[in-house]
Amino acid sequence: MPSDADLHLHLKQLQQQYQALEADYRNLQVEKQKQETSANLWLEQRTRELQAEAREQKKAETLQRVFYRIAERAAADLSFYDFLQSVHGLLGELLYAKNCYVCLYDAQKHRKDFPYYVDERDGDALQLSNVPYRRGLTEVVLSTGKPQIIDATRLKKLEAAGDVTEGSGDMTFSSWLGVPMHIRGTIGGVLAVQGYEPGVAYSDTDADILSFVANHVSSAIERYQALDELRKSEERYRTVIENVGVGVVVVQDGRMVFANPSLERIVGHPREYLLSRPYTATVHPDDLPVMQDRHERRLRGDEVDSMYGFRVITQAGEVRSLELSAVQIEWGKREATLIFVVDATARLQAELTQRQTLQRQTELNDMKSRFISVASHEFRTPLAFILSSAELLKHYGDRLPEPEKAEVITTIETGVQRMTQMLDRVLLLGKVEAQMLEFQPAEVNLQTLCQDLLEDARIQHSEGGCELALEFEASPAVGLFDEKLLRHIFGNLLSNAIKYSPQGGKVLFRVFSSEGRVAFEVSDQGIGVPAEELPHLFEWFHRASNVGEIQGTGLGLAIVKNSVDLHGGRIEVSSVVGKGTRFTVTI
Repeated sequence: MPSDADLHLHLKQLQQQYQALEADYRNLQVEKQKQETSANLWLEQRTRELQAEAREQKKAETLQRVFYRIAERAAADLSFYDFLQSVHGLLGELLYAKNCYVCLYDAQKHRKDFPYYVDERDGDALQLSNVPYRRGLTEVVLSTGKPQIIDATRLKKLEAAGDVTEGSGDMTFSSWLGVPMHIRGTIGGVLAVQGYEPGVAYSDTDADILSFVANHVSSAIERYQALDELRKSEERYRTVIENVGVGVVVVQDGRMVFANPSLERIVGHPREYLLSRPYTATVHPDDLPVMQDRHERRLRGDEVDSMYGFRVITQAGEVRSLELSAVQIEWGKREATLIFVVDATARLQAELTQRQTLQRQTELNDMKSRFISVASHEFRTPLAFILSSAELLKHYGDRLPEPEKAEVITTIETGVQRMTQMLDRVLLLGKVEAQMLEFQPAEVNLQTLCQDLLEDARIQHSEGGCELALEFEASPAVGLFDEKLLRHIFGNLLSNAIKYSPQGGKVLFRVFSSEGRVAFEVSDQGIGVPAEELPHLFEWFHRASNVGEIQGTGLGLAIVKNSVDLHGGRIEVSSVVGKGTRFTVTI
């Protein structure tokens, strides 16, 4: 049987084992508690991580959704303002964006535009264009090219440093966030949000989010700007096409499918008429075959002159001369002809006038040459007579018999009269050329005047050997005429009739009524005028080729023609060489 000592020892060992087991249990409990605590901590950490991941996932989904909707809005054919307004609404899903504005910056002009500006305190009062570049919050972003988070404390520092001295709008915000927008490779604007509530404080994360949004908005803005430039370009093109002085027309399938307003003015027909008819509807019939031939050849691809002239008939019946240039184009995905039309009527008329002016100048130069030649002869001859007669009187006057002396004096008088007559005609020529020859009608007794004219011609050509006769049959014998011009007309015609009848014959001055007017007829039986020279008979200094030695200046008939024109009358001539000439003046 075990002893007490053994029992005591065994009991002590059992107690020690129990204590060890109890310590092991406690250690297990502690270890278990540690494990449980560690598991709880892990679980909490993992929960937090999962929650963070969920938030990030949600944020990413929100960002993706917002960016998609921004892209969707950009392609929705909204106005630029409506697009920015929708962006503002979407921005509120990502961060505090109760107040928002968009600034576009033109670096070349150094000017800013605010196409969108919504603020709970400023309203839209700052939604302006062409704003000068100042020292404000927007300019801080533009100058640094980086996102800027500004609160009241930083604002004071920026103001103290002189970086913000011209801030606009309400500056009592609690937090302001602005990010640059890169448009076409350069900083072209700022997207900004701000809050006035005390709890609003933007973070770097908000700056990153706003920068992402700004990148998407920038792409959309580039599209809007491109569309705006295209629209402006189209407007400028339309304005140019519709207001340019050149007619622009597109011809397809033999009809005009486009015509600008200038074409209406040029061809003198409304556009509705032009577009509803064949393109040749207004072309002059004489020019139609050539135009159609050119058009058909151009359509076949043949080589055709790109520019040529043609005529049109306006709605009012006026004929106009036009010029066109044409080129093949594609219109509505089909072949067509683009034509530019200009009204050349005025230019062609100007060229004609210029040619006529040059011709007239040439004629004047010829006339001057003839004048010098005629004047030289007409003045030299009587001057020679006067000089020789004066010398005769000077040296032999005391020995000349009175009859011979009187004859010499008569020669001098005749020469002076001839020169005076020549000077009078030259002065009259000057008046005619300067259009200073006046028409002053008054009551004239035609029968008395014609008798005086015939008697003057008889006295002036007393040695002519012609028989002069007057047949007056006009009724009434009194009328309104310019007596001075009538004396120019019929004094010249009667004088010429006698002068160019060296063999004598009858010179008849006949006056009679004709269709309510008075006709004056002067006929002779003299040398006549060659038929081919009749059209030039009334030109200055023109003399017929068969006058021989008969004196004359070639001025008389030109003055006659002008005097008749001033009366509103007409002059006609008929002549046969060797048989005589008849002039008929109807007034």
